[in-house]
Amino acid sequence: MDDFRKLMYGVLVAFIGVIVIWVSIVYISACGFTFTCRQAQPVAERTPVPTLAAATLPAPDFSISKPTVTHCRIAAVNLIGNWVSAGYSDTKPFTFTDIDGKTCEANFKNDVQPLFLEANLWYPGALACAACHQSDISIASAQMDLSSYQGMLMGSLRASQNAKGEDIFSGGEWEQSKLYDVLYVKKTEPLGRPPSLPAEGPTIFAGEQVQGTASATTESATPTPAASSAGAGGDQIARPSNPGGPGDALNLTGDANSGAQVFQVNCLPCHGPEGAQGVPNPGTDDGSVPVLNPIDPTMVSSDYQTFAYNIDLFVQHGSTPAGPNPAISMPAWGDQGALTQQQIADVIAYIISLNKK
Repeated sequence: MDDFRKLMYGVLVAFIGVIVIWVSIVYISACGFTFTCRQAQPVAERTPVPTLAAATLPAPDFSISKPTVTHCRIAAVNLIGNWVSAGYSDTKPFTFTDIDGKTCEANFKNDVQPLFLEANLWYPGALACAACHQSDISIASAQMDLSSYQGMLMGSLRASQNAKGEDIFSGGEWEQSKLYDVLYVKKTEPLGRPPSLPAEGPTIFAGEQVQGTASATTESATPTPAASSAGAGGDQIARPSNPGGPGDALNLTGDANSGAQVFQVNCLPCHGPEGAQGVPNPGTDDGSVPVLNPIDPTMVSSDYQTFAYNIDLFVQHGSTPAGPNPAISMPAWGDQGALTQQQIADVIAYIISLNKK
């Protein structure tokens, strides 16, 4: 029994000795023969992170104000028209006024040529114009090449590859040109064009406006109602919130007497008798529907076509008044087909007559 007890004590002492020796080895390897254990601290002068060289370039100066560039919105046909009226150059930029009243600058290569070369641009599923009007005159539609600037200059109905045909630009007279006739008047191009597509084509982003800088060109389109941005007194002309250009009503002769009947049924409930008193419109900044008699002075013009253009945009496309939650918005009478183009022409004539009393 004594021998067994001695054996157990011996094993226990040996185990404790092993533990002490192991702890001592671990401590000495980490801290050395010191109680401060400085050996375990990282040595700063041996950091693997390289020291960065001192900067030698001057700090950037952000105090210089640079012009702000914004893209512009315009109907495709109107953009082509401004380019043609400006001389249809392939190198010189031209100016136009977009649907928001901004004066913008565009060029043929970046803004006009894509209208002839890109598919799905005029409407979903649309072929590119150059797909049918290609460089091979023998198979090109109307023997016309719209795939390049030189091809456009050669015209349509060409007898051979090297022959010159009918001038599609009419020498810069846009409204007399073949291009204007098929795109705007007849609305036959691009091929398969849906009836719902406006005469002026889709609204696109084109050109740029550089704030605080003068236009780099003096060559611009002949001013038209669509290009006017300032009303009487130089104020910005009122425009609807909904995009879109003028409708076919501007090409029709309006009758004020017929327009009075159209107004009585469709416009009087919101604008009041003879447009003189708009009904309350909660949730708007103004608090009521705008009166049309007298109409917003920025829309008034001594030129009938300009005055009609300013009214037509609202009637065709409608508008949502400014405010957090307008109760009443202007319907898009033209876009929705609620009024015919002749009825719109008539009601425009009536509203103009109210403001000339």
